Amino acid sequence: MNNIQSHEYSIPYIIHPTAPGRHTSTIIFLHGRGSSGLELADELSSSKISGPPDANIFSQLPHVKWVFPTAKPRFSTIFQEEATEWFDIYSLSDPSERSELQIEGLREAVLFLRGIIDEEIEILKDPKSVFLGGISQGEATALMLLLTGGYSLGGFMGFSGWMPFAQQIQNETMTDSYRIPGYLNSVLGTDRETNGRMEYDTPILIGHGRDDAYVDSALGSQARDILQDIGHKVEWREYEDAEQEGHWFKEPEGLDDIVRFVKEKCSNLLLE
Repeated sequence: MNNIQSHEYSIPYIIHPTAPGRHTSTIIFLHGRGSSGLELADELSSSKISGPPDANIFSQLPHVKWVFPTAKPRFSTIFQEEATEWFDIYSLSDPSERSELQIEGLREAVLFLRGIIDEEIEILKDPKSVFLGGISQGEATALMLLLTGGYSLGGFMGFSGWMPFAQQIQNETMTDSYRIPGYLNSVLGTDRETNGRMEYDTPILIGHGRDDAYVDSALGSQARDILQDIGHKVEWREYEDAEQEGHWFKEPEGLDDIVRFVKEKCSNLLLE
């Protein structure tokens, strides 16, 4: 088996605001397994969205900086090959199976991505101006980042993903939802001071295709339910007939939902 420890994370791909002179918000968005930050950005730039014929998601949010990190290459146990992925996983039909395989990658990803979030918060001087999101395995990774980091962000957006360690989190929620950050940081080895009791005030948008052939929509709704049980306000969106057998953003509705959500949640976003 290959050991991928020698690989370092590459510099994230960045799309700067298209409106000159004003950077009001940052969106950090994580790609799925086998992709990259650049590939996701390219795909989003050509994905359909409502508006003028030449519009895309970037032109519809002209004051937003987009940050697209890229995962490390690591060995995939189930496929027996190296792939660009945030963490190893044994089964997408049952992500809890051999969940110990996920820990190393999630620990490395969380520690790496915290640095990106912290830098953007420092630039903008306001955590509510920073948004976090991801698709597929990117959503799963971003959820771990949100729940372990003590962040109170402008918003979270996840599509076609799932909640890692779902059953364990549900067990903790039944006891005391405020124990979840400590529990997950203990599991992952990502201890971080969260200044006491967590405030679950990051608004969340979760979207999933009913006909997703790779990650069952039931896993998306399970993530929704867990987040609601913790105390988050979650907007749930279901789609049909998206590209890639339902495992992609529904065009244009899914991208329209992102634009609407960001505009609604970021009070200092200048609209044109």
